[in-house]
Amino acid sequence: MQTILIQLDDVKSSGRMDYDFYDPNQKNITDNIVKGYKKDTLENVCLKIRTGKTAPRNSYPESGVRIIKVKNISGNGIKWNENFFVTESFYEKAKNKSSLQIGDILMLCSAHSKIYIGRADIIDTFPQEVYDDNLRCCCVGELIIIRANPEKILPKYLITFLRLPLVQEQIRRMVKGQSAHLYPRDLAKLDIVLPPPQIQEEIATLNQNAENEYFDEVNKTTLKLNTTRKKIENIIMNGKGK
Repeated sequence: MQTILIQLDDVKSSGRMDYDFYDPNQKNITDNIVKGYKKDTLENVCLKIRTGKTAPRNSYPESGVRIIKVKNISGNGIKWNENFFVTESFYEKAKNKSSLQIGDILMLCSAHSKIYIGRADIIDTFPQEVYDDNLRCCCVGELIIIRANPEKILPKYLITFLRLPLVQEQIRRMVKGQSAHLYPRDLAKLDIVLPPPQIQEEIATLNQNAENEYFDEVNKTTLKLNTTRKKIENIIMNGKGK
């Protein structure tokens, strides 16, 4: 067991008493930054960093304006097949705070365990129904909306960067409370490494190609598994060879 001695003033100023926050062995994002690359904080490369707005319980109708909930965020792409809606009146009240647009990154900021905090997806497109509804879409208060400033950072590079294991460690160090909560004001201070735009584009493309290959393999494997299970079901129900 390792013991860490910290100053009371440090605890008061940070508001933190958890081990991970003070662990001297934690690596920082910029410890070995490539020479020539710049760095900045998330708040300086984004136009918006704030939570969405959650509708009252039992206030999710079967149709209306689309809302993205925690269930939709997988960390490997938004699960649009999970459909949730809010009323017209709720959307009108919440749209200034929680409305979304293509390129926005959504990050889980509230969960029963800190291991889930930081999971993030990017909106690279909307379902047709959202296009048909004048692009109206919002998200719940358990998600932080991160809107990159495209003049400073490419959204596709930013989501790739935010998903890196080292960066995820830094984000989890910002989590506060036993109920595990990440506040936008803390996330805004996250260090961001800024390669030149061309390198950002190369990294984003490299990641996109890998993700496409991954999903292709998942779909093939899923199809193979379902086919095998159907065959097994037939053997059990009808007898082998029948």
